[in-house]
Amino acid sequence: MIGRVRARVSRLLSLILGWLAKFSPRAAFAAADALGWLWSWTARRPRFPGVETRAIRRRIWTTHARTILLGGWMALGGRERIRSLVRDNEAVVQLRPPMIVGTFHIGPIHGLSVLADRLAAPSLVLRGALGTDQQRALMFHRAIEHLQQHGFVIMALDPQEARRIEVPFLGGTLHLARGAFAMARIARVPIVPLVARWDGDAIELIVGEPLAVSTDEHKLASAAARWLEQYLRDAPGELSYRVLELM
Repeated sequence: MIGRVRARVSRLLSLILGWLAKFSPRAAFAAADALGWLWSWTARRPRFPGVETRAIRRRIWTTHARTILLGGWMALGGRERIRSLVRDNEAVVQLRPPMIVGTFHIGPIHGLSVLADRLAAPSLVLRGALGTDQQRALMFHRAIEHLQQHGFVIMALDPQEARRIEVPFLGGTLHLARGAFAMARIARVPIVPLVARWDGDAIELIVGEPLAVSTDEHKLASAAARWLEQYLRDAPGELSYRVLELM
């Protein structure tokens, strides 16, 4: 019951902020940042190392509020305006296929929509574990073929619904989706972790070092978790509640 109410409130806020962004992005960002400031005072502190200070918790909640804003703005036709916020990054252009670009649900995830246009070869974007088992299997094989044809596959390593691999993370465990690691094992291609984060009102893309090619899915997933752990240790304000849910 509480979860449904929270989801409805989030959708309403998303539409309000998205509507405001159509007329004044600056005002919409200011409203989202005010919400983030308020939530940082009223929400329970996450059990995560490095988030002891108010400034870091405010960053976490401001990013969450801005994600709600971007979702509403995109739903109301603001996709191209959002894409224009994403800075160019030469490290993205220099990536070479075949390769899996593995993303995480942290930071301004809507900014990742530019990837397919900015990578140096055709890209196949996989969006979660949707459809029947047969449809998912067909999409998996299509992705393998795309990699074998020297393309990119873009997919989240932490979708909400997926078959999971449990790996070490911050002294505990993290449950990542198996799909990308199985795909990398079969196609013998690297996975490069890539996330987005705010720099003022602009979005920057952060490109990690490619994970070593391996036939061991657990080893690949553990390497991805180590990358995410180090990223969040260096920038704890980028923590998201998706990560907390998977711990």
